[in-house]
Amino acid sequence: MPEIVVGVSLLVFFVATTINLGIVTIIIAHVAFTISFVTIVVRARLSGMDRSIEEAAQDLGANPVETFLRVTLPLILPGVMAGALLAFTLSFDDFVITFFVAGVGSSTLPLKIYSMIKFGISPAINALSTIVLVTTMVLIFGGSRFIVRKENT
Repeated sequence: MPEIVVGVSLLVFFVATTINLGIVTIIIAHVAFTISFVTIVVRARLSGMDRSIEEAAQDLGANPVETFLRVTLPLILPGVMAGALLAFTLSFDDFVITFFVAGVGSSTLPLKIYSMIKFGISPAINALSTIVLVTTMVLIFGGSRFIVRKENT
């Protein structure tokens, strides 16, 4: 579905339910459009999981909460983390939906950059873009080093 359709429909929904536009509506909108991506990634991880491991944990006396926290969650954690990173990336990049559901006084980085570009490209925009790029590279290299270390132990 095109982002503009999602943005307008969420705006109409929030206005019809008399929810004040602001950071809460931004969070709800971002959850609404990223939940499908996260579900697909986590579900793919769950489909490859062996259910007999959970049954063995329950046979050994673990209750359902302990089984989930000690068996299921560690097995699906890579899928959950991948889904979280995908959701963050989609949310960080989104402008259209956020533009519609952001209220007065609430702004995200893409909205701020757009408002700065209206007056011309300044050195502040270049500096901000460089900071975002460097932060992304540090997170990618740090995450890959963490995964390599974890696999070696």
